[in-house]
This record gives sequence, C-alpha cells and structure tokens, in this order.
Amino acid sequence: MTKLKSAGIISMGGYLPAKEVPVNKQKEFVKFLKKETMLYPEYIHEIEDKGLLPGRIETNYDGWECHPWFDAWLERLPPKKRDNPFQGAKERRRVPMDPVSLRKSLRPHPMLSSDAETLAGAVAIFNGQVNKDEIDLVLCSSLVPDLHVPLNASLVQHKLGLKNAGAYNVDTCCSSFITMLEIAMTYIRMGVKKKVLIVGSALDSIINDKSSYFGVYIGDGAAAAVIGEVEEDYGYISSESSSIGSRHKAIIFQKRKPELIVSTQQGPTYEQEFVTFYNQELCKEIAHNAAHDMAKVVHKLLAKSGYSVADIDFFVCHQPVPWAANAWREAVGVPFEKFYESFEKYGNMAVASAPTNHLEAVEQGLIKEGDKVIIASSGVGENHIAVFHRVSPQLIKHNRL
Repeated sequence: MTKLKSAGIISMGGYLPAKEVPVNKQKEFVKFLKKETMLYPEYIHEIEDKGLLPGRIETNYDGWECHPWFDAWLERLPPKKRDNPFQGAKERRRVPMDPVSLRKSLRPHPMLSSDAETLAGAVAIFNGQVNKDEIDLVLCSSLVPDLHVPLNASLVQHKLGLKNAGAYNVDTCCSSFITMLEIAMTYIRMGVKKKVLIVGSALDSIINDKSSYFGVYIGDGAAAAVIGEVEEDYGYISSESSSIGSRHKAIIFQKRKPELIVSTQQGPTYEQEFVTFYNQELCKEIAHNAAHDMAKVVHKLLAKSGYSVADIDFFVCHQPVPWAANAWREAVGVPFEKFYESFEKYGNMAVASAPTNHLEAVEQGLIKEGDKVIIASSGVGENHIAVFHRVSPQLIKHNRL
C-alpha cells in the first residue's frame, strides 16, 4: 500500500477591502497582478496608488445612522435589540463598484465575486511564491456567484491564468472553505493532485437588505489558500463533518422586496434575492443547538485522531453572529488565549470568515509553526465541519508579517 503524503497549507491570501498591502510587497504585487491576472486596471490602480486593496470600510454610522430612514429601521427591530442595535459589530468591508458597470450601466453594481476570488487567489499564490503551472485544481465557493449556471470556479481559473488546472465548485454555504480544505488535503495526501488552490467569497454588498436587523452583521471578503505537500508530520491530522438536513429551510436566499420600503405604483419594487430568515422555528432550533452541534463535531474529530482538547494549540472558526464564535470555543473547551475572531472588524463574511481568522492569527504570530490548529464552521443547510492540522513551516514563512 502506498504511503500517504503529508498535505497542508502552503500559503494563504485574503481579499479584505481597504486592507493595507505591506509596503515591502506592494510594487512586486502590483507587477504580479498586471502580468498574471485578468483583473480590471481600476482595481490594481487602487493598490498601486494607495497601498490598499480596493474597497472601503463601512462603519455603523456610514451604513445606518447617517441615513434619514435610520429611525424607521430602529423601530422595526425586535424590542430587545433596540438598545444595542449593532450587537458588537463596528465595521464591515465593502467592495468597490464594478468599473464596467460604472461606465456602461444606468444602475452600476458592486464588484463581481469572480474578481474578488481572483484577487484573493492571486494574494495566496504571490505570498507563497507558487509556480502557477504546478496548480492542477481550483476549488471555489461563492456565496453570490456571478451566474447561477455556470458557477465561478472555471472563471477564476481563467482569470488567474492557471493553464494546467481543472476547476469545480464546492458548496456547504458558510462552511465551504473548510470543506474545500478537507477535499484538497485528501487529494494531495493520495497523490491525486500536486497543488490545489481553494478560494471562497462572500460579497454581501450585492444582496444585503440593510433594513433587516441581520444586515448589520454581514460584510464583504474573500479568502484563498494553496494546499500542497508539506514536511512529514505536518499538515492534515483529521477531519469530521455532519449535516442536519431537517433544518434546510431555516435561512434561504429569497427573491423579495427589502423589508423597509415605501414604493409607488409606477416605480420599481427593488425585488431581488436577499438573505431571508425563512423559518423562524428552525432558526431558533439552530441557535439553541449551535454550541452542542459544533462541540460534537470537534470532539468526534479529536477522538478518532487520538488527541484531546488539551492538545489543541489554537482554535479558529466562523463568526455568523456576535455570540457564536465564543460560544463554540467555550463548548469545545478551548481557553480564550488559544482563540482569535474578528467580528468587530469584519462581521460575518460567511465562507471567508474562518479562513480570515486563521490567516490573521498567522500574520500576528498567534499561530506558530508546528501548532496543532482546528478550523471549524457551521453552514446553513445545515452543515458542520472541522479540520485539524499541524501548521507547516511554509505557511509561517509565507504569511507571518
């Protein structure tokens, strides 16, 4: 029987609008984007001119408090939320407007998800100094794909110029990045693939209903990682997933009007797909069982790998609402000093939340070479997944600031 290879994360990258590009990398990164990607020049110029990834930071004041409809929005909130309407969210990221739609459309739209995914993928490839010809698969997950059919994977492969890569989409909603991580690591371990790029995006600006109380939690972002063979005894340790399909209709995309709107007989209705808490009883069931469901997956993962909670050096996870990430940490039994979340800065970025927390923990030196890390997430549908891995020297080398 052929011995399994050691597979792990070689490098990571994030597209977080308005995040600073390290000064020592800015010039070469701009050169890389111009030569190696099909991104619009307008997006690259912002990096070149300002040293920032394209987009902006939206504060609570920018998004809600400065608008004339704010009092009407406040009145519609559930009574227990009115005294603290933002529930700990202070900022979220917003992508720029799509340059072609600005030039050619009466109603321009925000950046397309495939561009955000291309930019995140480019950051991961650039950080890892990865030979693009060695990437033989792209896995992609888009909360809001450019089209429903076909989805974005092959378009991202094209925009990044990955001529030797196949491409397909993977979807378990907010947990998709970790699902892709499990798949990619398995392919590398078995020798099926050499290097896999995984990338996921959540561009809420396209589908956000600001009049929903949940709208304050959600921001824009994309995250990517290159998975490949790593030194022996590093990388993948184990993984575990579960699904509870009876909760499938709790939270859905539904075509509807914004919740706060006064329309006219002749004017537009502004109907579009919005995130909708469709079945309130199922939503309550998810919230009530959230801590238990996450702990169950993590403890099964530990049991089958022969480790205990005490062996976890660091824990990162999704952050769908203000209380969830810490509730999951406490349920698993991980102390606060072995944990990182970024809800105040980014809110809920769906598929990009957990990998962003992992990336920033590496950048800040909270996660170190050899650390045994669990990255975990829930996803509506409803899905839970966790991957346990030992951090490779390559990842620290390429992503530590």
